[in-house]
Amino acid sequence: MKSHTLRHKLIEIILLALLGALMFVTQVIMAPLSNIELVSFLIILTTRKFGIKSLWSVYIFVILEILYHGLHLWVMSYLYVWAILVFIILFVRKLDSVMLYTLISSIYGFLFGTLCSVPYFITGGIGGGISWIIGGIVSGFDIYHGVGNFVLMFLLYKPISKVFEKIK
Repeated sequence: MKSHTLRHKLIEIILLALLGALMFVTQVIMAPLSNIELVSFLIILTTRKFGIKSLWSVYIFVILEILYHGLHLWVMSYLYVWAILVFIILFVRKLDSVMLYTLISSIYGFLFGTLCSVPYFITGGIGGGISWIIGGIVSGFDIYHGVGNFVLMFLLYKPISKVFEKIK
């Protein structure tokens, strides 16, 4: 019985690590699409399946981002911004609703620039933080992010959820 539990935990750790790597790979591949990404989608599904353990995937993703891009202010915001999404999903994870997760993902995308503004408030004061928020809106990045998250979650939630049900 003990070896079965150990094997199960090892498989779970490997799956969480692979999901973190998948988040990173999809982020790099989709980078030319200007804030249209699958990371939010994957974090939501991973959190629904693994609960708080999904933070392992999130931080593997963040470490890979830091190794790939370097330690920039926007990457530093990833240290907390993706964890916020995990904690939001933890509250509703037992509910299986395409529209609920589509709305959460979309709103999160629209607010992503604002959530990432904390390091800019710290380093640039009120002006630095506000300019970061305004820049995300004016450039369309936050709009693309919110709309992209809506479309991806709405289209992919059911088929990929079925795959996640088979995992474990």
